[in-house]
Amino acid sequence: MKLWGKSIQVAATYIGTVVGAGFASGQEILAFFTSYGHAGTVGILLATALFVWLGYKMMLLAHRLRTPSYESFNQQLFGPMLGRIMNVLVFLTLFGVTTVMLAGAGSVLEEQFHIPYLLGTACTVLLALLLLRKGLEQLLLVNALVVPSMLLFALLILLDGSAESPLPLAKPSDYTFVWKTILYVSFNLAMAQSVLIPIGYAIREKVVLFRAAVIGGVVLGFMLLVVHTAMLANWDDVRFMDIPILFITDRWNEWLQLFFVFVLYSEIFTTLISNVFGIGQQLRELVEQPESRLYLCLFAAAFLLCLIGYSQLLMFLYPLFGYLGLSTLCRISVPAFLLPGGNVSHR
Repeated sequence: MKLWGKSIQVAATYIGTVVGAGFASGQEILAFFTSYGHAGTVGILLATALFVWLGYKMMLLAHRLRTPSYESFNQQLFGPMLGRIMNVLVFLTLFGVTTVMLAGAGSVLEEQFHIPYLLGTACTVLLALLLLRKGLEQLLLVNALVVPSMLLFALLILLDGSAESPLPLAKPSDYTFVWKTILYVSFNLAMAQSVLIPIGYAIREKVVLFRAAVIGGVVLGFMLLVVHTAMLANWDDVRFMDIPILFITDRWNEWLQLFFVFVLYSEIFTTLISNVFGIGQQLRELVEQPESRLYLCLFAAAFLLCLIGYSQLLMFLYPLFGYLGLSTLCRISVPAFLLPGGNVSHR
């Protein structure tokens, strides 16, 4: 039972890292899946399989290569020169998403509770710093507490049952959705490596990593499918909305709407602290500074960039990160015998 509990904690951290503002708002799912109609459903099934397989492969490689952060992980996978380039790209990806999440947290608090944007952002930074002081153990605990709320939110959407609007149909010969699915997974794994690699290094039991990847990937797929199906059934109403999921939640009572706000903020927050934790683990290998000081510097820089605004950052950075993640996805997809150290088993 202890190993199952650890597996669920790791799975929750995997889910919490992948699920962010774009997921919670429905905008990501609309762009990558729902806009392709029924073909998007096939895309979600493919994404689920990739999340399970590649998530496990990444943790297992970190376990086998004994790499505590993506800094040493990429050096091992790509070699000294390419590894350095990859680490710069991953750093930019994680730091960019950190800034987007921080800006998103400030925007949610401003729009829903009329807390001034900068004050809400500053409060989010303070809360994150308090939690990150405890390291990986606290990160696992926070995600284990928050992810059930995300799952409950998905179940509420499923039970809501909404509407009977016409469904968009994708052309049978149009396979663009496959490329979009791969791009979606590559972007999210580029982010998730910030925590999956330290987890793979820290946890000794390979079976925990295997179970966590299966649970995490399947739950991610389930939540994707629920939101996608709800938006597909209301396509005419949601396709031009900035936050499509609001069409569903607007019919809920005020307490359920408040719960949606909590889930939205939590999804942003878990991605935020996971990214900062991952960057901190990398920087520890490069500079001899206390983790708390590194976290403070990262948040200070992200806070300054938040002055640009949430939507502008989102529009510029997200498409770029999907392409940057493709090289890591391709590298960890190769058969185990082609990587350093030979064959790997999950047993």
